[in-house]
Amino acid sequence: MKNSKIEINKVYEITIGKQKTTIKVLEVERRVNGKLVYHCINTGTDKPMVVSDVARFLREIKPKKPAKGTMSDAGKQPGVLSGLDAAYKVLVEAGRPMKVKEIAMIALENGYCKLKGATPEFTISSAIQRDIAAKGNASRFVKADRGLFAAR
Repeated sequence: MKNSKIEINKVYEITIGKQKTTIKVLEVERRVNGKLVYHCINTGTDKPMVVSDVARFLREIKPKKPAKGTMSDAGKQPGVLSGLDAAYKVLVEAGRPMKVKEIAMIALENGYCKLKGATPEFTISSAIQRDIAAKGNASRFVKADRGLFAAR
């Protein structure tokens, strides 16, 4: 990348040895010898770092846009939970394993979330299963039996 392309408050992928990481540029400093130095923070570890070689910058990481038909956190109505958070709330309140169709029905009836799709139970089921697969034992959910989920 060129020096002119690197801007403050943007996130970039850089190389550290053979590894790649993402950083956010906090400040650009021009040294006495005219060389630019970038004061950054590692987005994965929140540790400050200084990058003096512009060749380490690989590309800018663009902020992700919300999926079509969903709201970003900024556009979210106050008091309305995501489908995953609503499912967790329903399971905690029930205190027992439940089928996803029942979870979705209670969440929508109580106004915990607003799922606009034709099959909200599939949306919630998919979200719960992705959460369990990604987080393992750290997930808020546990699969109790075939088609049954519970709060951990």
